[in-house]
Amino acid sequence: MKRGFRGLAVLLVLVALVFASASLVGWGCPLQRLTGIGCPGCGLSRAAAALLHGDFAGAFRLNPMIYVLPPVFLYVLFGKKPLLGSKTRERVLLWGVIALWIGIWVIRLITHDVVIFA
Repeated sequence: MKRGFRGLAVLLVLVALVFASASLVGWGCPLQRLTGIGCPGCGLSRAAAALLHGDFAGAFRLNPMIYVLPPVFLYVLFGKKPLLGSKTRERVLLWGVIALWIGIWVIRLITHDVVIFA
């Protein structure tokens, strides 16, 4: 199971790199460009930049998952033992993070959060 999560993490990092390179070229979010709807990761790059400038509230406003995803990715990539003492708890936590991310994305879509469409 851990191997699957590592594969998923690597895939997500590759997708993030594609999205970041598209932004550097000036295309913005490819999903938003094609559909008009921002992806769950919209705002993460700007949130990371805000964190680097010490703007913690601004980073949270851009995408709250900026505080959750980096530690989870580091754990998935480099963690050696089950988190919280058991594989079951670890899976529940990781799936919970995915559910939280999707939930935040849906709320932002419903409320027409301007950050996601910026």
